[in-house]
Amino acid sequence: MGFARAWPRRAAVACWLGAVPRAASAFALKSALKDSRTLRRLGFEPSKRLHQPREFRDVRMRGSRLGDAYFSLSVLANHEMHARLGLAIAARTVGNAVARNRVKRITRESFRMNQHTLPRVDVTVAARDAARLAAPAVLRSSLERHWRTIAKRW
Repeated sequence: MGFARAWPRRAAVACWLGAVPRAASAFALKSALKDSRTLRRLGFEPSKRLHQPREFRDVRMRGSRLGDAYFSLSVLANHEMHARLGLAIAARTVGNAVARNRVKRITRESFRMNQHTLPRVDVTVAARDAARLAAPAVLRSSLERHWRTIAKRW
């Protein structure tokens, strides 16, 4: 007793990866980015974050404060060659994990896009109650204003 195939056989060429047109290789993209002077890396690697509680405490205690209805920022000059970000988004302030992660994601993205305009500072961002219900565009514009203020002042 034999079994019948439930699907038709494919030609061997259709499954071969070389037969499919491919996008540019990662190596080609990296070398093109390396050669271009106008493009900048917009990553948010670990060296651009505050990690230790001591770092957060120093920025909060010795740094200058900025704020509006949505965010409270503390800014302190650092010894690194770039700006660093620390997030202090409290569950008590913003709410459940979904809302908290939304605010953190918007803040990280805004910092990532503006990191090259910022001076060498450590920034901690704390959300306020109004950030819970605010639209993402409103949060982005609030953060943009803060980044511009930091760039002018430091």
